[in-house]
Amino acid sequence: MNATAHAMSPASLRNERLTGLYGARIFDVDCRNVDDATWAAILEIFHARHVVVFPNQTLTPDQHADFMARFGELDIHPQELSARSTLPLPGFPRVELMENRPGNYGPRASAWHTDVTFRREPPAVTSLYGVETPVGCADTIWTSLKAVFEDCSPAMQQMLRGLNAIHETAWSRGKAQADSIAYDPTTESDDRKMQGVQAQYREPVSHPVVHRHEAGYDTLYVNPAFTTGIDGFEAAESNAVLGYLYEKAMHPNNMYRHHWSQGDLVIWDNRCVMHFGVNDYSEHDTRILHRTTGHPFPVTASR
Repeated sequence: MNATAHAMSPASLRNERLTGLYGARIFDVDCRNVDDATWAAILEIFHARHVVVFPNQTLTPDQHADFMARFGELDIHPQELSARSTLPLPGFPRVELMENRPGNYGPRASAWHTDVTFRREPPAVTSLYGVETPVGCADTIWTSLKAVFEDCSPAMQQMLRGLNAIHETAWSRGKAQADSIAYDPTTESDDRKMQGVQAQYREPVSHPVVHRHEAGYDTLYVNPAFTTGIDGFEAAESNAVLGYLYEKAMHPNNMYRHHWSQGDLVIWDNRCVMHFGVNDYSEHDTRILHRTTGHPFPVTASR
């Protein structure tokens, strides 16, 4: 860490808003070397703003993983979600490789989702590090489900607090797709993607619709990709309630769109936001990102 960042107290950690509702860009921090006081300030900003950008980083895969491990245990992302799933970065099992370049049409995430909510203890924190990024395309968009919940009426909030939602893998829903082509992971020809895939995440799980965050606030925990319905509701009832929430989530006031630059480290809280990878780039656009997921947590009902 540079001398300025090392001397910084938590109260004076320099940052700016990404939107009026959430998000922060934090300056003068070298994520390769963060002392305890700076880490406490980072965590406070993260819990308050949910999406945090550290620009101009220079991280090896191990340095990236070591920094993210401060949030909690790192995860191994399941490989059954699409035919173009990410794979562990060779030699660095804690880091996944998202690679798009000529001759290698990389993974896409062009659907609104929250990472792996079909686990009983899903990951709370995801990060992406821009190793090489194209200009003018391949943005990532977030929308705040915490803001959606807070914008609901008190009566709607009270109803949502009493509900659980069912989460399933895309494959088990029969809707797994890779660019609109149905994908069955049991037919995958890439041996690297078949390690344990038959046993992974087949059974639906139930999570409270409203999660009580460890920082002391309530936030919605549903998403269109993996939430199949509300427990005990008929399909039409589930669709009405979830559709209302997703429609509110699509309001521009709730969104942040990140234009990637090389060296950006972006970290977000899966408990508060869902995200969308803009698929406006081709095989000819080189885009290399390193990803981590981690800090498994039990989804806890609001009181």
